Amino acid sequence: MRIRLWLLPVHASGRALRLGALVGVAACSGPAHAGESAIAERIAGGLRQRVDIAGEPAQTFDIQQRLRRYKVSSVSVAVIRDGKIAWAGVYRQPSAPAADTDTLYQAASISKGVTGVLAQRLAGSSNLQLDSPVDACLRPWILPVGQQSPEHPVTLRNLLNHTAGATVSGFPGYPPSQATPTDLQVIKGEPPSFTPAVTIQTIPGAAYAYSGGGYTIAQIAMQQCLRTPFAELMRQQVLQPLRMQRSTFAQPLSAAEHNRARGHYADGSEVEGGAFIYPELAAAGLWTTASDLARFAIGVQRSWKIGTAFLSTTEARDLLTPALNNYAQGFFVVGDGEHKRFMHSGGNTGFKSTYAMYLDSGNGVVVMTDGDNGTYLGGEIVKAVASAYDWPDFKPRLAQAAPLDLATVTRHVGIYQLDNFEGRFTNRYELRFDGKDWTMVMPDIGATRLVPIGKTSLVSPETGDIIELTQDSAQDLLLIGGRKAHRSPDS
Repeated sequence: MRIRLWLLPVHASGRALRLGALVGVAACSGPAHAGESAIAERIAGGLRQRVDIAGEPAQTFDIQQRLRRYKVSSVSVAVIRDGKIAWAGVYRQPSAPAADTDTLYQAASISKGVTGVLAQRLAGSSNLQLDSPVDACLRPWILPVGQQSPEHPVTLRNLLNHTAGATVSGFPGYPPSQATPTDLQVIKGEPPSFTPAVTIQTIPGAAYAYSGGGYTIAQIAMQQCLRTPFAELMRQQVLQPLRMQRSTFAQPLSAAEHNRARGHYADGSEVEGGAFIYPELAAAGLWTTASDLARFAIGVQRSWKIGTAFLSTTEARDLLTPALNNYAQGFFVVGDGEHKRFMHSGGNTGFKSTYAMYLDSGNGVVVMTDGDNGTYLGGEIVKAVASAYDWPDFKPRLAQAAPLDLATVTRHVGIYQLDNFEGRFTNRYELRFDGKDWTMVMPDIGATRLVPIGKTSLVSPETGDIIELTQDSAQDLLLIGGRKAHRSPDS
């Protein structure tokens, strides 16, 4: 197996030194984690799908296979052990542009955790209040009338844990050739914004509703209260103290001046201009490296466990206390004991990333990709890392094959469209059966194997989606990972 990898050996001091581009895996030196190079190579050859089928040998893949399969140009990985970066590397297709561990990727919604930390730091220094009405920090603009009230105000905290009732879940980004709105134009829904105005649709505190729009309100509030641009606040309060030296919230970010990856659509074609612009900095604006994100995760975990000058234990535990849906201030926090961890994923146009960090052990992983199919790749890498280090979570699910009711399900063969589809490419899902094997052809990754697991249900080991074959008002209907899909007129 030939692997294009940049690897960072980690010395006793914890400082990582770049070796350079190698074909194969460079050896890690230093007493901290000898032998990490061999583990990195095993991970690169042991990627795992989301579902294993009982009675079948567990499938593994090498990373070059999966880069080609998912049409991802490069992926940057950092592994954390015992609260230190054990190793970091960039894997890329041989024909892909040069990339190394200093190459910046868009972190997308992973930005939200960094925003939560900023808010906690500012609250700790008494520069703003997490639980007071946010209106005072928004002047001269005021929130439009919605479901908020004096008894149930919109606060910075409920904006950050997605319980403020704010609308607009996410943002599409702006091609460099088009006008980019200001953050205020975004939340007011004014041209050239692509998204509608952000409103308070439910009573604050009553329900969870993921809202990038709410984070954009928080962005304006923090920079208004501190009278400092948001990107500069981030540099002063978070990036610099945590030694995230390559990271920035600058938007747009010049490709000529920065070593940054170029995003790719699901078909492998390059995003216009290499990357879209996101004025919604708090929700989606961070450019970073896997190593810098690892430093961020380490800083938060260490503060939670023992307290640091960056965040006290009380502040860190407040930061990571979930409200509804296991969501804290920019993090999903799940599990108990050795399973307790914080994590998030991110998806901007052409970039998909994920990370997870265990709070007790200080173990974690960061995966950043420059492709829209990077979600699949990232999940497989996380499973391989978890397997190599024997982590208590992230193992593939186990499914038991079972016979289908062929008389019922074969009539479902054909072409379907999701009822609610968000994607650049055609809304087209095709269920195929060749008399022996079942396949789903998807608009992003093409054909994926399906395994029958019940009379009217199948699973994709690759994506983890369960496909239910059912009916709605006498019409054939698929549930694809819980999402409704009706027959296409072309079927």
